[in-house]
Amino acid sequence: MKKFKKQFLAATLVVALGAAVYLNWSLSTPKTVSKTLGESKYVNATVSTSETNQISKNKAKKTKDLTTKQKQFFASAKTTRDSTQDKIIDTASEVLNVDSSTDNEKTQAQSNVAGVIKNFTLQDTIETTLKAKGFSNCLSYINEGGCTVTVLKKELKKFKPILVKSTVKSVANIDFDKITIVTV
Repeated sequence: MKKFKKQFLAATLVVALGAAVYLNWSLSTPKTVSKTLGESKYVNATVSTSETNQISKNKAKKTKDLTTKQKQFFASAKTTRDSTQDKIIDTASEVLNVDSSTDNEKTQAQSNVAGVIKNFTLQDTIETTLKAKGFSNCLSYINEGGCTVTVLKKELKKFKPILVKSTVKSVANIDFDKITIVTV
C-alpha cells in the first residue's frame, strides 16, 4: 500500500510538472496581432535635429508672445513671493537659534517653516502641472485663505478656468470656492 502511494505521488508530480511546462511554452510563444492598439511611435525612437529645432522654436515663440510687461510681472511676482517665504524661514531660524526662546516659540517656528516648505512645494507642483497642460507661464500662491493662480488672459480663454481649478484641487486639495484666478 505504501509503495502504491509513493508511485501515485510520483506520477502526479510528473503530470503536474508536464502541465506546467506545457502552459509555460504555450503562453510564451508570440502571438501574431493583426492590429496594434495604442501604437507608440516615439518609444525608443531617435529624434532628429530638425524635430529638436522645431520644438525649441515653438518654446521660444511662446516666450516671445509674452509682452515685456507680462515678463516683468511674472519675474517680480515670483521674486516677491520667494523673498517673503525666505523671510519667514529666516525669522524661524533666528528663533530656533536663540537660547532665550521658549519651547512654544520654537515649536511655532518649526511649524511655520514646515508650512512654508509644504506651500512652496505645492506651488511649484501646481505651476509645473499647468505648464505641462499648455500654459506658457503661470504663478501660484497658497495661503491660509486658499490659492491664487495667475495666468495669461489669452491662454485662460483657450484652456478654460476649470482646468486651472481642477489642477489646484488635485495637487493641493483646496476647495474650488477658495481658488482665485487672476489674468495678466
